[in-house]
Amino acid sequence: MGWEHINIPNGETNLFCNANISSKTAMNIICVHTPIVPVLAVQEIYEPFVKYGVNIFSIDFAGTGKSSGEKRLSRESAMKDLDAVVDYIESNYSSNIHLYAPTGIGGMFAQYYATTCTKIKSLAQFNCIHYENTADWLGPLPLAKAMYFFLKLLPNMKIPYKPPKYNGPRQEEDNGFYKDMMEKYPGFKSVDSKFMEIVLAFFIAKDSVAKNSVSIPTLVYKVPNDRFMSPQFFDDYYKSLTCKKKLVEIKNGIHNSYLFDKEIFCKHAYEWFVENSD
Repeated sequence: MGWEHINIPNGETNLFCNANISSKTAMNIICVHTPIVPVLAVQEIYEPFVKYGVNIFSIDFAGTGKSSGEKRLSRESAMKDLDAVVDYIESNYSSNIHLYAPTGIGGMFAQYYATTCTKIKSLAQFNCIHYENTADWLGPLPLAKAMYFFLKLLPNMKIPYKPPKYNGPRQEEDNGFYKDMMEKYPGFKSVDSKFMEIVLAFFIAKDSVAKNSVSIPTLVYKVPNDRFMSPQFFDDYYKSLTCKKKLVEIKNGIHNSYLFDKEIFCKHAYEWFVENSD
């Protein structure tokens, strides 16, 4: 039927959703991206799912992109937004719902949701939250805890941001991605301090549900050449999962392989979702 833009109500907020509907009874896939860019900017990442005849839904969280909402994004608001999407799908389509989260921090939001939601059949994620394992993303744990403490005290402000330098396999592709995104989207040049606080909270906060394993079947992507995370980080997170699980290593993969190798990413996810559908 092609891509369409729909509004999903969530209390006083309307969530902007980019959707591609195949049929009333088709499998439903919710795609979660890193919310520093609008959802329409990442459509090509999940475009390969179209050929599988599934329903695809991807939202801008409340207060971001084209969604309404004056309140700042938080862990709690993001979980309520995803609840609203799940409720909308169940009311209009079927309960065969899966989460696909191939981008960096998008993977964290999806994992956090999948840890507590009982209505999702399975998850496929690239980036992960391994509670208190902060060395790769945020530095040593004591430093990360100190950062979290100070960010909680500070008002929101813009903090200049540059991705870590990368010299390795497929560096022209990976470095070119960031150059292009920084030219198109200001969110890639700086980040809200309160957004950084959310990321730290995933790993550190005492009330973070990420200290528990995801309970639904979970596929974890691993790449050998990531500018942020070591291969050991993926392995440690995968070992910590107590649910049904599968590790998929992308040969010669890099941090942005979810874009450059999107066909294989979506193929593995779709097969996992089929395996874990009723």
